[in-house]
Amino acid sequence: MNQLAWLIAWSIALLGCQRDGGRAPAAVPAAYRQDIDNLCDAVARSGAAARPAAEHPLLIAQWLGANLTTDEAHQFLVKIQPLEGEPKAAALEAEATRIGLPGCALAGVWRAASEPTPRAP
Repeated sequence: MNQLAWLIAWSIALLGCQRDGGRAPAAVPAAYRQDIDNLCDAVARSGAAARPAAEHPLLIAQWLGANLTTDEAHQFLVKIQPLEGEPKAAALEAEATRIGLPGCALAGVWRAASEPTPRAP
């Protein structure tokens, strides 16, 4: 029976490693995780989603300024600030994944903004 219990536990662990690539989310302070979650959902949480796209950057920046609480989150934003388009989206998405968030809406917005606009025929 002991071998059966060990085999079941090992199988469950193996399946978990296959699902997430074998890496558990990084252990980060809860406040930093909340900041990155806020950053990822800033379009909705700032109210920008209900406003014209031209207003988004200012609304998001103001909301983030009032709602990000950790130096680490501010340092992360400074680090990715020079990036544009896909590289910036990928960096944010990678950080969200690293700390265990299931996704990052803002990365999708940045990615979509970097795609070329189709020309009319």
